[in-house]
Amino acid sequence: MSQSLLYHAFGVREGYEYQKTDYVEGRVEFHLKAKPELLQCPECGQGPVNRRGQRWRRIRTVPIGLKEVVLVVEVPRGQCLQCGRVFTISPLLPQPMRTTP
Repeated sequence: MSQSLLYHAFGVREGYEYQKTDYVEGRVEFHLKAKPELLQCPECGQGPVNRRGQRWRRIRTVPIGLKEVVLVVEVPRGQCLQCGRVFTISPLLPQPMRTTP
C-alpha cells in the first residue's frame, strides 16, 4: 500500500523501493532505498558498479492532513568498473511544476 501511496500522492517513480514508515515527533517519515538497476555510470553509461557507500537525504513534501511528511531517500555512491569514475546518484523525484497557467 505504501509504494502505491508514494507513487500516486508524492510522485516517487521507478528507481526506489519503499522500506518502512516511521512516526517521529508528530511527522510521518517514509524510507526509500535505491534499486540496484539505478546504479549506472553517468560518464560511460555502463554497469556494473561497485557501491562505495551512501548518504541519506531528507526531503519534506506535502502533508497528510496535519502531519508533516518527510521522504528519507538513499543517495548511493558508486565507482564504475569500466572507467573508474566515482559518482553519486541524485534522487529521481518529481520536478516542481506550475499550478497556474
